[in-house]
Amino acid sequence: MKRTQAMLFLLPWCTWAADLPTSVCDVMRHGAKADGTTNDAPAIQKAIDSCAASGGMVFFPAGNYLSGTIVLKSNITLHLSQGATLWASKKPEDFKPLHLIYARDAENITLEGDGTINGNGEAYWDTNTKGFFRAKGPRPSPLVELVNCRRVRIRDLAFRNAPGWTIHPLGCDGVWIRGISIVNNTRGPNTDGIDPDSSRNVFISDLYCEAGDDCIVIKTTGWLAGGKVQPSENITVTNSVLTTTCGAFKLGTESLGDFRNIAFTNSTMFRSPGAFQSPISGIAIDIVDGSTLDGLVVSNIIMRDVRTPIFIRLGNRGRGMQVPVPGILRDVSISNVLATGAELPSSITGLPGHSVENLTLANIDITMKVGGGAVRGLDVPENPEKYPDPAMFGPLPAYGFYVRHAAGLVLRDIQVRWDQEDLRPAIIFDDVRDLDLDGFRAAKAAGEQPVVWFNQVTGALVRGCRAPAGAQRFLRVSGAGTGNVRLWGNDLTGAAQPLDRAPEVPAAAVVQ
Repeated sequence: MKRTQAMLFLLPWCTWAADLPTSVCDVMRHGAKADGTTNDAPAIQKAIDSCAASGGMVFFPAGNYLSGTIVLKSNITLHLSQGATLWASKKPEDFKPLHLIYARDAENITLEGDGTINGNGEAYWDTNTKGFFRAKGPRPSPLVELVNCRRVRIRDLAFRNAPGWTIHPLGCDGVWIRGISIVNNTRGPNTDGIDPDSSRNVFISDLYCEAGDDCIVIKTTGWLAGGKVQPSENITVTNSVLTTTCGAFKLGTESLGDFRNIAFTNSTMFRSPGAFQSPISGIAIDIVDGSTLDGLVVSNIIMRDVRTPIFIRLGNRGRGMQVPVPGILRDVSISNVLATGAELPSSITGLPGHSVENLTLANIDITMKVGGGAVRGLDVPENPEKYPDPAMFGPLPAYGFYVRHAAGLVLRDIQVRWDQEDLRPAIIFDDVRDLDLDGFRAAKAAGEQPVVWFNQVTGALVRGCRAPAGAQRFLRVSGAGTGNVRLWGNDLTGAAQPLDRAPEVPAAAVVQ
């Protein structure tokens, strides 16, 4: 019998033939009951161990398999057929370690099939006085934990109701995740979708994710043996549909190691009709623990009812550092983003003396759902040690974009607007050098505030911009350090006062 024929029949026992290089092990033949009440972990583990010597497929026929921890080994494929569901046990004592599927130092492992992996999340949660879930003790999280593994494939499966994180590749090399769906309770605590962590050569595509925490979050936690820290690099995420009550795509909330060569493309984000709140952020890029981000591309993203479309933060929380020192956030490109129904301004913020560097935003169109933000000055707190979150600064003085402590910044073909009147400036730059503002549009203007505000900005070129009709002021420049600002090829006829120069700014600092 040819190998392809054998795989079609999926023989329901361990098969070993001279012309068949792998075995097919049916978990039912190794004692699994598939009745939804018996702990089938020993039988599943027996099937895995039986196939381990030569490598093979561990096959789950249709049925309900209750299980504690199962440990994968090299050259094993776990195949859940249509109608097969692997249920996490409701008893924490059934998990050693505290994961449903676990592998360490393994290679050539695959999770696949048309079946379902269900984490029984609600069994591990209580509700608080506001009706939100919270963890009530040990729980199998992440549901799938892969440590120091090579050549991993996860494809086509449905993941449901994870008690915490769903899939966590930690220190892995070569991870392909394709065509899976993740649907977790949106009120569940820490129910992340996929958390690539200190891993390299990771490919995620064709994903549907519904999570109570971040959908996709790339980390470098330092959780490898001995506290080893290694970078997350060469990672692509594409063709994804994401909905959450936290962050849709996030990088660096745990950032002890570096991040390099990462791409996130061709994806949509939205608020699920049943969710208690909108996604907090669409694209969140955070370096807060002293590491370096060098090379990130985000493109072709659509968001609907995401509170904060873009949040970029270089902070100094300093987790894992004896003396916290800010890291480096540079070489980032974000393009072709369409966001509607936003509630909070997008922001790009570094720290004094530690700028976000070499950042390009192009072809961004954002519509704010809410307005009425209070007019305020530039006395925004720095909060270097705070957890990075779009609301960490309190109310911001701009409604579209707020940029502070940045260098080498290009904003090209950016448009912001509001559905409800907002009196704040559309965009503010504070302590920024080497700025290109090209083709900026604010669809509407209200009140006395400028459309664009420069404070302590040096080396700026403003071109191809247009003042909205009825604007009182287009550009305000302030700060004694402001200089070398050039306006060229703009249409500012819509503003009663195209330029508002504060007294401390020399006349020669702005050239029209």
